[in-house]
Amino acid sequence: MSKIIIFWGTGKLGKEVLSFWKQLHIQPDYFCDNASDSWGSRIDGITVLAPEEVYNRRNQVTVFITCSKYAEVERQLSENGIPKDEIVRADGMMASEMYARICGVILPYVAPGFGTVKGSCQCLIDLSCGMVLGGVERWSYSLAETLNKLQIKSAYLMPGNSDRKITDTTAPAIFVENRKGISIIDTIEEILHSGADTIICNFPFEIMISACIIKKSINPKLKVIAVFHNDEEIYYRALSTWEPYIDVCLSISSKIKNTLLSKRFPSYKIKDLYWKIPCDKRVRGFYSPTGEPLKIGYAGRISVKQKRVDLLLEIGEKLRENQVEFCMSVAGAGEYEEELKRQIQERKQGNSIKLYGEISHEQMAQFWEEQDLCISCSEWEGHSISHSEAMAAGAVLVITDTSGADDDVDEGINGFTAKIGDVEALVRHIIYLNQHRELLCKMGTHSKEKIIARNEYMESENYWKSLLE
Repeated sequence: MSKIIIFWGTGKLGKEVLSFWKQLHIQPDYFCDNASDSWGSRIDGITVLAPEEVYNRRNQVTVFITCSKYAEVERQLSENGIPKDEIVRADGMMASEMYARICGVILPYVAPGFGTVKGSCQCLIDLSCGMVLGGVERWSYSLAETLNKLQIKSAYLMPGNSDRKITDTTAPAIFVENRKGISIIDTIEEILHSGADTIICNFPFEIMISACIIKKSINPKLKVIAVFHNDEEIYYRALSTWEPYIDVCLSISSKIKNTLLSKRFPSYKIKDLYWKIPCDKRVRGFYSPTGEPLKIGYAGRISVKQKRVDLLLEIGEKLRENQVEFCMSVAGAGEYEEELKRQIQERKQGNSIKLYGEISHEQMAQFWEEQDLCISCSEWEGHSISHSEAMAAGAVLVITDTSGADDDVDEGINGFTAKIGDVEALVRHIIYLNQHRELLCKMGTHSKEKIIARNEYMESENYWKSLLE
């Protein structure tokens, strides 16, 4: 890094990134900020410049944006002559662009000889969020089972301080412990020590960044498979940054695939991935008849962020106003759970909305077989496993138009979609199905048929055998 290094942003993010850099015995030459009252001050001994002082050195600087207003600052810098190649996203510790720039600084901290004495693991599975009962994690447990059948020795890789609400023993767990105080270095060493020749990255965090650094600078034969589980910008950013070191990207929805292609991610590296969901080929025999409450199910994280579980209460209110008799079963756990309980009681919806807490993977099929509809108000998804499980049980989808919805719903044939946040449309669809109960079996059967066809395509053992060879 021969150019003058500027951190643009003197707030919390800037100080966090500075602290990390100092652990690596590097630091920026200057800070900069749009706040005029900070100009000329010093942060940990580093002077804060006014923007004009940066513009005047436009051909001599590399600017790391260390504040949350990345797009706004990037535009400001570009308009004032800072070359785009010298603007680096560093708005948090998971900014892939930053690690790509300081890769050469990190490597000397990796212990000499790491990787020469190797473990017996062949394939690592990224569990960056720990052993929780989320869709990604449940998919990972089934993947480990498939690898066992193929006699490929695998292991879960996760942070030592990660959440371990459940314990899956399909594969052994390797924990990245905090030995050196720099998690990215500890992660690189643990990957090397495992002896794995393949790593399946489920998240765009330290494990994926570490794998790509290893492939770039230590072991070019390491196979890096990135699974695109979510339609969030952080995933696209990470894949764009590390594309040369990613062998295969598994896309779980047509929307994600099309977005990757629009961002010029090489098409030959993209492979479709569907969930293989157990599905009884027999037509489901029972749905709630007219005169009985319509059974509506939700299964997933109980949160407002992303899942918008709070909107289930609004849907309940509007159904009640329209004199729709229903029973809504809510399965899952999360930070909004206690507030949801309070709101249900306050709104006197306890007779129609029931909370079941976290349900085990083995119980999900039975849960969905008892529901007529699957409801989702999510603001974003990758491709919901819960929706596929509902389809396999013959439940009719009424969901928001997130990533994966186009793959799951043939509008009016096996379900309905609504724009994100459009509670009125979701309610209209439910009222329609309530008035036309005869459609439930027909639409639910179409859902089951869709899952059966996917399962035939997604023959897991052959799929992974060809991918890992």
